[in-house]
Amino acid sequence: MVKYLKTVKVAIAAYVDNKAKFVHEANLMTYSGRGLDGRFTFVLYAHPDIVDQLDRHMNVKIIPYTVPDTQFYKDYGFAKSMVFPYDTPEPLLEYDYVCKTDTDVFLTPMMNHFPFETNKIYVGLGYYSISPKSIDALKDAAIKFGYHQYKRIADMHSTIIGPTKDIIDIMRLSDKLEETMYYGLEEDGGWGTDILWRGYIGGNSGICSMYAMEIILSSIYPKEQVVVTQMLDAGSDWERPWTEVSHMHQYHQHEIYSKFQANWGAYLDAKHTIGMSCADYALNTYISKLNYIKAKSEFFVNHEIFSVPLPENPDLGKGLIFKYRWKE
Repeated sequence: MVKYLKTVKVAIAAYVDNKAKFVHEANLMTYSGRGLDGRFTFVLYAHPDIVDQLDRHMNVKIIPYTVPDTQFYKDYGFAKSMVFPYDTPEPLLEYDYVCKTDTDVFLTPMMNHFPFETNKIYVGLGYYSISPKSIDALKDAAIKFGYHQYKRIADMHSTIIGPTKDIIDIMRLSDKLEETMYYGLEEDGGWGTDILWRGYIGGNSGICSMYAMEIILSSIYPKEQVVVTQMLDAGSDWERPWTEVSHMHQYHQHEIYSKFQANWGAYLDAKHTIGMSCADYALNTYISKLNYIKAKSEFFVNHEIFSVPLPENPDLGKGLIFKYRWKE
């Protein structure tokens, strides 16, 4: 067990927008954190219209929050998850560390052993610059937009943990840069291609937010202070044991656990599994919470079972898929 020099306070901070899917994700996220110890508090910056739809546990604090009324946050929805820490930092200042994340994630009890006393910046591993040309394109973008000191550390995902002041400063710089990149990139590629993926303007796609945070961290912080780790942003469909990760993202693939398949209703009648993989943990967390919702448990504010219609042409064209294992 990690020995701490003092009891630290950690905020797990996320923005919850005013759509049913974000409410569902946030409530599932806080439920997944039921095994966290008393150092952790979920600090949810929530659109005022959905504040009353969020579950309230002992370790959940809800901050009504309105995103700045500028065109950028209307054009690029992912930026909403970057602006809140520095736009309204006061609720975070009582905490020693902040884990800034998205709503579509699960926490595991292994977060109780995270080495917060190191004062390093921890960030999840990303997978978007996978070719030499894409790596060069990101370096060129860094220089173009004013970060000539950029020295690549690694692909970085969207979750970041560090001392509170650092996280606030990183979000401020990253948000300003992502806006400049979003409107300033001359070409638009796709995930994993040689051209940076901005997404078409107004489409709320693309990964300028992750590009920007990587550029900021790789330009301002020494390499030895930034730890890129698979303990964060692990995949909810991975075979890796969940006991090796602290945090996982709900991924979109069709193996268990798939964010899209869950939203389409593939797991509504599923039973608990006995495995120890990340996918087992994610599926069991979903099923456990679903059973409480079906029973109208008084521990939860929102008893709505979230699901959306299956698209006519879902990703990969496979429709509803539910596999307990990857190979059958």
